[in-house]
Amino acid sequence: MNWFKEDDRAVIRALADILIPDAEGMPSASAAGAADELLDRVVQLRADLAPRVLAAVRFARGKDHRAALEELRTHDSETWQGFCLAIAGGYYLFDDVRALLGYTGPERRPVDPEAAPDFTDLLAPVLARGPIWRAPRTTGEAP
Repeated sequence: MNWFKEDDRAVIRALADILIPDAEGMPSASAAGAADELLDRVVQLRADLAPRVLAAVRFARGKDHRAALEELRTHDSETWQGFCLAIAGGYYLFDDVRALLGYTGPERRPVDPEAAPDFTDLLAPVLARGPIWRAPRTTGEAP
């Protein structure tokens, strides 16, 4: 399903670039595609974000975009948070952004099922405290 029309995307790009401008060698949100194909991937995974993005677009259309974002942030946190999450999610899906950050993706770290876990640090305070025992309450006894 295509949630966004081209005129919606123009507003999304403008708002997204306010949130994530190009800086310090990193691309802006729109340059990364966070308002285009990557936004589509985000809403495929989180369809609940699409109405929030559209609400932000409707609110900001025809207004100063920076002022509109600030007003959303202060007066409509649900729309603000949904819009920010969708844009940031799309931004970090961009391979070049992840490469610039040095993120290579999840790493496989196999666990040896034969190795006994070392719980010494976790159990040290318990062992240092020593045994503690209380008699259980009997039925009908007040706590």
